[in-house]
Amino acid sequence: MKIRVTLFCISSILIIALPFHFEAISQKAEPTITDFKVQAMYRAAKLSWKVKGDLKNEMAVQLLRADTFEDAAYNEVGVVKIIPGKSSYEYIDKSMGSESKYYYKLIVKDTNEIFGPLPTRPYFSPPAT
Repeated sequence: MKIRVTLFCISSILIIALPFHFEAISQKAEPTITDFKVQAMYRAAKLSWKVKGDLKNEMAVQLLRADTFEDAAYNEVGVVKIIPGKSSYEYIDKSMGSESKYYYKLIVKDTNEIFGPLPTRPYFSPPAT
């Protein structure tokens, strides 16, 4: 009889403890970038994003562009430093070579977070007057 009581107590403890263990594993950190957008411009693309307000350390964001959706084809177009206290950022990519569809990604170097790809097609005709 003592063996059954002991096993019951041990299994009850495990059943109570297991949900807390799994909950801690499944929690994810909030993303650093909250609102990544790409806007087509005349011979350019404007990338904009926002950063969480509680950023404590300076970070670097790598900006990548490709003319295909494939991961291997992305090249760096710039790096922007993210600083505590500033929440909105913009980068204008003027290095397009042809009228084509482009895909952009942001990579937060310190956390390896990847945002995108987002497509855009810049305007290559002169603006209407």
